[in-house]
Formats: sequence, structure tokens, C-alpha cells
Amino acid sequence: MIGYEIVDMFTDVPFDGCALAVVPDAKGLSEADMLAVARETALTETAFVLPPELPGSAYRVRVMTPAGESPFGGHSAVGTASVLVRTGRLAPGEAMQECGGRQLTVTAGPDGSALTVAGTPLLRPEWDPGPLLAACGLSGSDLTAPPHLTGFGPAFHFLPVGDEALAGASADLTDPVWEDCPDAVLVAYDHENRTARVRVFAPGYGMPEDPACASAALGLGAWLAREKALPGAEGRHPYRVLQGEGLGRPATLTCAVDLREGLATAATVHGRVTATASGRLAAPGRP
Repeated sequence: MIGYEIVDMFTDVPFDGCALAVVPDAKGLSEADMLAVARETALTETAFVLPPELPGSAYRVRVMTPAGESPFGGHSAVGTASVLVRTGRLAPGEAMQECGGRQLTVTAGPDGSALTVAGTPLLRPEWDPGPLLAACGLSGSDLTAPPHLTGFGPAFHFLPVGDEALAGASADLTDPVWEDCPDAVLVAYDHENRTARVRVFAPGYGMPEDPACASAALGLGAWLAREKALPGAEGRHPYRVLQGEGLGRPATLTCAVDLREGLATAATVHGRVTATASGRLAAPGRP
């Protein structure tokens, strides 16, 4: 039997936020087994915890969607770390998580964790946002600032829009644009309160709409730095992301971006993690 936990991330209210399944001990499971479990949980992501392979890693994670493997494991890092602390498998505090050959720094507690990434954000050349806007039911007139393709892990397509456009957007999942542009991150940013209301459409990653995306929240820090939307060019600048309200799963992601000479050098996302279920599954293909 395979033990599992289900947590709701970026919320302290059960059944809000983003649900994640975690298999704390996935030793002996094949990739086919993991995919079968991910299809059975039918959640956006299921995280499988394995022994580390890289020096300095406390543990390794493989993240599966019902359709395949996700190489980054951004928001799943927050939920997985908290599960491991709560179940006594990891000491509270800072640890190194390994996922997809990359190491991520987590600061873990039983009821919430933070993920920090450092380095130079990805910044792709200028691109035409028109087809992506159209696939979201929007047009160029809905943009409130220049769009950018950037991020600390995967590069996201950030489309700044007004509140009305954000609420009225709807992704056409059949549009071929998702083959080349797998995501669209719609952002309505309140400069005064440093709060972004965000919707993340990601049909190219097998997710029509994500109720809470830590990777996009981290990338938003790079976008804010590029747009000079933060006070000052040095130090740590907090901001907040509200997501998932339209899906009936409101989430709050507490973030900060570090600037040096006006450029983003690191970002952190923190969220509450609420345990909602636990149980055991039969091993796939075996009685």
C-alpha cells in the first residue's frame, strides 16, 4: 500500500487554495506507478518524495500531473516540505529540495513553508502577445503595461490587464497558440498596496487554470523589477499575490523580490499549508 497526504496550499481554510497530493515515501515506485497514482488522485499535481541524488539535497521530488511529469515543482515544494515536517520526516527550518536536477531552498514548517530561488531571471526576446490575448478572450486594448516573458524557473507570459479584463477572461483550450505559448499569466497589479490579482491559464502544461502557482508568483517579482514597479532599486521588496477566487479556491501567496541595482536577483514565496486528507492506495498493477 502507498501512503499519501493531501494538503491545500496558500490557505488556512480546508478546500480553498491549491490542492496537492504528496507521497512521502515513493521508493520502489516506477514512473508508470507514479503516473497511475497521479491519475487516481486526479489533482493538478502529485509529489513523490525520493532519496536525494545531488550533494546537499535533503530529499528529491518528482512531480506528476495526470498527463505527465512537471520538471520544476514550484508550488509543490511548499506543500511537500510542510508535509515532511508535519509527519516527522524532515526537521523544521531550511532544507534543500531536489527536483528535475535542480536544487531549491525551502524553509519548512508544519503549517506553512517558503520557497526561495536565486539567480538571473530568464528574459526572452520581444514577442507578439496578440494571439495569446485572443485565446484568453482579450485584445491589445486590454493591456495596461508592456507584456514580458520572464521568470526564475520556467519563463511565463505575463499579460498586465485591468480588473474588468481579468474577471472576464476565458481561455479557449482548443486554440493552437498553447502549443508554442503554454501559459498566460494575467496580472491586475495594485501599486499602492503591492498586491497582484492573478489568473494563470496553462493549457500547454495540462492545466486549464491554476488556482495558485508559486512559480508564476516568483516570476512576477522579475516582471515588477523590469517594469520598475517597486520603490527603490536596492533591497528586499514585499508583494502579495491573490489567486483562485474565480475558481472558488481563493489563495494568498506572500512574496518578496530582492533587487540589486534595479535588477531582480532572488525571489521568495511563502504560503500556509492546510492538511485535508490522508490515506493509503493499492500499488498500481498489484493486488
